[in-house]
Amino acid sequence: MRIAQISTLATPVLQHTHGSVEALVWLLTRELTRLGHAVTVFGCGGSDAPGEFVETLPGPYGAPGSFDDWQLCEWVNLCRAVKESSRFDVLHAHAYLWGIPLEPFSRAPLAHTLHIVPDENAARLWSRSPRSNVTAISRHQWSGHPEMRPCAVIPHGVDVAQFAFQPEPGDYVCYLGRFVPGKGPVQAIQAAQALGLRLLLAGPENSYFREKVKPLLDGKRIEYVGFVRGAERDKLLGGARALLYPIQYPEAFGLVLLEAMLCGTPVAAMRLGAVPEIVDEGVTGSSADSLEDFLPAVQTALQLDRARVRRRAEQRFSAERMAREYAAVYERLAAKK
Repeated sequence: MRIAQISTLATPVLQHTHGSVEALVWLLTRELTRLGHAVTVFGCGGSDAPGEFVETLPGPYGAPGSFDDWQLCEWVNLCRAVKESSRFDVLHAHAYLWGIPLEPFSRAPLAHTLHIVPDENAARLWSRSPRSNVTAISRHQWSGHPEMRPCAVIPHGVDVAQFAFQPEPGDYVCYLGRFVPGKGPVQAIQAAQALGLRLLLAGPENSYFREKVKPLLDGKRIEYVGFVRGAERDKLLGGARALLYPIQYPEAFGLVLLEAMLCGTPVAAMRLGAVPEIVDEGVTGSSADSLEDFLPAVQTALQLDRARVRRRAEQRFSAERMAREYAAVYERLAAKK
């Protein structure tokens, strides 16, 4: 098939980038190419996507030659892809469902994926075109709008080969993510302190980190190791006895859970959002319904078989599995055309 992947433009489409959607588009494109499909990526300059690449703007939001308005950047990218739609069998837009209004102008069918929890505007946009082909990244994602029926639920996949299995962890548990109240970094610190565990925290500094997290660091048991990427990120996850994921609000997915599991690192999480779909209780991790139950969940996770954690993650969350499931959706859409 001839497939167009329409990326977001927060960052270039690269294998290693801090833009999670752009990194996923890169990985999906590589896997589809390996399956024998001809894939074209629409995105911003600086990208290094497998297959053909169409540069619609010279850089991401606010870059020289681009636009300061990030929504305008996304709109320009979507319109360029639809303009060239006649040369594809299917187009897959990752930009907030904003491609739905462009469907009447596309000469090939469109699939749409939202990568966050949908708000009312996203639901209303889809409801205006209920036959649009929207895929979900978890069953939870659209559960707040039961009238909306995704054409497929396809969990994210990751590059299994990128994560080295670590049978013997270090002497710490870790928190990896943004420092915002909903991610629960303070709760991770409290749990580690209560259990007498050494905790390493990683993520980009921001005002919440400086005001709420930094005063809790002691440089010994509770440490901040900075913003880690690539090999440093994998080393941190693999060396951890467990990943602490005490989120305070439901999320559509949790990519860091997969990454930890592929290192053999079990996870301890709050049972919110997509967590029950990702964590196999007693196999890859343990989850809790309340902060009081989170401490026993951490203790359970610490006892799990790391080799078994890795095997289950490979079975469920490989990039190849993700690509094959998307390809099946594309084939159905192309057949309708």
